Amino acid sequence: MKKISALLLLILLAVPAAAQAKIVIASGAGYRSLVDKLTATYTDQSGNEVERVYGNMARVTAQARNSGSVDMVLGDKSFLEKSKLDCCATQKVGRGRLVIAYPKGKSFNGADDLLSKDVSRIALPDTKRAIYGKAAQQYLKNKNLLASLEPKLLMVATVPQSASYVVAGEVDYAFINLTHARKIKDSIGGFVIVDETAYSPITIIVEQMSSSGNKAECTAFMDFLKSDTARKIVAAHGMQD
Repeated sequence: MKKISALLLLILLAVPAAAQAKIVIASGAGYRSLVDKLTATYTDQSGNEVERVYGNMARVTAQARNSGSVDMVLGDKSFLEKSKLDCCATQKVGRGRLVIAYPKGKSFNGADDLLSKDVSRIALPDTKRAIYGKAAQQYLKNKNLLASLEPKLLMVATVPQSASYVVAGEVDYAFINLTHARKIKDSIGGFVIVDETAYSPITIIVEQMSSSGNKAECTAFMDFLKSDTARKIVAAHGMQD
C-alpha cells in the first residue's frame, strides 16, 4: 500500500509540469529581442510556457483574427486599434523610437547627411504595413526630404529586413526601431535616435484576445509586465516611457 501511495504521489506531482499553460503571443518582428527576453524570464519565474509568432503587423493581426490560436498580440497601439481585434484586456508595454542605422565605416550627423550625393540607397520598412515605415515616411516628409530621397528609398517588409541591409553593408542608411538597433549594435557602425517630434508617437501595447482559452495565464503575463523585472527589461530594450 505504501508503495502504491508513493507512486500515486509521484504521478500527481508530475501532472502540473506536464500540464503547464502555454499561451501564444503574436508580435511585430521588430520587437523579437524584447519579446524573447520577456517571455523567457516570465517562463523561468512562472513555469508557464509561451509560444511566439513574429511578422509584420498586418500578418500578425490577420493571424490573430483568423487562426483562433493566438492568445495575445503585441504591437503599435494605433495599428491595433485600427485592426479592431476582438480583445478583452490591454496592457501598455512602452514607447517605440525610430532610429537611423548605418553600416561600419559610415556616420550620421543629421538629416542633411541623407541628401549627400554619396548616398545611393536608404532602407525602410513597409510604409503601409509597418509602423516604423510609416514613422520614417512622416519623418522624411516633415523634414522636407521625402520628395528628394524617394528614388533612393528601398522599401522592405519589416524592421529586421531593413536592418539586414545595414548589417550586410548594402545600404547607406536604414530606418529601424531602437529595440532592434540595440540588438544588432555590434554588427553595424552605429545608430542615431531621430527627432521624435517629426513623427507620430509610437505606443506599444499587448492585447488579450477575447477568444483566448488561457485567460488566467494571459492575466498572469500582463501582471508580470507590470513588475520591476519586466520594466527593467523593457527599459534595456529602449522602450521605457
